[in-house]
Amino acid sequence: MSAFAPFKTLVHQRCGLHLEGLAEARLFRAVASLQASTGLTDTTALLTQLTSDAALFDQFVSQLTVNETYFYREPDALNWLVNSYLPARLAAGGPPLSIFSAGCSSGEEPYSVAMMLFERFGERAKALFTLTGGDLDHQVLAKARQAVYGGMAFRALSPDFKARYFSPYQGRFKLQESLRQWVTFCPFNLLNADESNPGGPFDVILFRNVSIYFDQQTRRRIHQQLGQLLAPNGILLCGVTETLGNDLGVFELVEDQSVFYFRRAEQPMAVPTAPHHSVAQGDKSDDSVGVGDSASKELELASSADLAPDAPSEQETENTAIENTETDSITQQLHTAHRLLNQNAFDEAAKLLETLLKQQPWSIDALILAGLVARWQQQPHQAYDYFKRAIYVVPECWPAHFYLAELYRQGELTDKPAQRQRSYAAVVRLLTAAPTSNGGLDTIAPPLPPGDARFLAERYLAAVNTTLASTSTTQGVG
Repeated sequence: MSAFAPFKTLVHQRCGLHLEGLAEARLFRAVASLQASTGLTDTTALLTQLTSDAALFDQFVSQLTVNETYFYREPDALNWLVNSYLPARLAAGGPPLSIFSAGCSSGEEPYSVAMMLFERFGERAKALFTLTGGDLDHQVLAKARQAVYGGMAFRALSPDFKARYFSPYQGRFKLQESLRQWVTFCPFNLLNADESNPGGPFDVILFRNVSIYFDQQTRRRIHQQLGQLLAPNGILLCGVTETLGNDLGVFELVEDQSVFYFRRAEQPMAVPTAPHHSVAQGDKSDDSVGVGDSASKELELASSADLAPDAPSEQETENTAIENTETDSITQQLHTAHRLLNQNAFDEAAKLLETLLKQQPWSIDALILAGLVARWQQQPHQAYDYFKRAIYVVPECWPAHFYLAELYRQGELTDKPAQRQRSYAAVVRLLTAAPTSNGGLDTIAPPLPPGDARFLAERYLAAVNTTLASTSTTQGVG
């Protein structure tokens, strides 16, 4: 393992990539490929070659990321961007507005935005917006510029969009030329915006489904770099499951229509205290020490070995007591809100939960209870917002997925069979993997037993699949 540590350090220093856990396997393969291509087996010689040969380093780095992407990914956020946020910005000020996809991989994200803007604004879109994609990997940028894609890239794109904007090309599909020329691509290192110089300032920066490769300290540095590229009133949009992991105090987190985004903080902000839940699958590194922290970690270990811990001061003891009292108080209030809900005292429960969420805006227990209360008060849109926020905080919160689907199935919201299908499917997937999961709830029990939820979700999922098949609206792989 120690033989690979220098490669981890080099990549972390230059690119910020955190090569731990499952990523180590990619590193091992990349080093083996490097040895085969150079004929060098000595670690020092390989590192010297990597450091001095930019093209070789680019080739090496391209093997370290998954580059898993596709068109129309996380459509709720994109629909909000194109149909709500950008029209409002155009109304408030003159065009053009600039959009930058940071970590764009092979181009599916900026091209998705291009298609959606063209649908909304027609030919005018090219005068109203500029679109740029940037990525560290030169090989995927070459693919992005070619704009030729295979079947899996289309798995979430409607057949109509595919037919309208792509044409067959050598056994694959090529994007319409006018859209391909509209989007520009450039090399971009997230850790060094000045050196990369992608242009800007940008009104919108998309930093979606990228941060899984970085530890928390590196993500904060990346935010600071992206802040240099962001226009004064611009926004930063992260992936749905990455939002909480990117709430690091550099930007202010804002919610609109159940979509979360970041903007410049109006005043200096402290780093928020986030609940200890997984934010993105595979992203377990928030509390770990990255390669760049090795020196401070060694100092910490040395200090702990040489020095006995100091006894807590009176102030520290008092602070701990206050924190414990506050935690006990919140727990008691959650139990009280749960009891009020069961007693149909919805107005009292709603007021108590509103106060709780001001203190603990990311409490899964409070969000689920608030969503249930809103349903009983016949406020389905508010219930939807609470459940959606819970999923942002804890993607594996199966109660939130279940009750989102129920809002559609029971007609409380205008039915969207595809979204209902995704929500029930998430419940089945999560409870198949962990049959007794509490869905991220810390204090109250799940409102529905996990076994019952899975049984009902499977039953309702079969029904919605039949509906989708009969109406021929299922979006499939091209």
